[in-house]
Amino acid sequence: MIASIESRLQLLEDEREIQRTLHMYGHALDYGYEAQFVDCWTEDAELFWPASGIIRGRVAIQAAFRQHSHAPAVVHKHLVIDPLITIQGDRASVDSMFARLDPYDGVPKIRAFGRYRDILVRCADGRWRFVERRAELEARRAGGQPDAGGPAS
Repeated sequence: MIASIESRLQLLEDEREIQRTLHMYGHALDYGYEAQFVDCWTEDAELFWPASGIIRGRVAIQAAFRQHSHAPAVVHKHLVIDPLITIQGDRASVDSMFARLDPYDGVPKIRAFGRYRDILVRCADGRWRFVERRAELEARRAGGQPDAGGPAS
């Protein structure tokens, strides 16, 4: 059976909005956009960062955001790569790869990479938000610290 144009369009729109949430996470974390970062999460969301463990609830996730570094004090980039999105009604699972770039001696290098395992839900306002994000670290740069300041001159 061929799906209707409306259902196919809805699937495309849902996938696009889910990708928007995935991308906003990195932009907001890297540049300190607190309101946009917090809006990526449901009230009861869980975030797993390897260095922090499980962070439960939007308030705790906001506190973790405030403790994380942001530009211009520290420049880094969280990249989400090749998301595989599976939507079932108002719930979606997403597996994607990630890489974090940091400057070392003024040159961007991969600091870490791994995989995100995400569950998102469509909220009452129509927005897709994380109910669960698990960062699985697969490799991390050994030795040497990234540059502490803003962009190299």
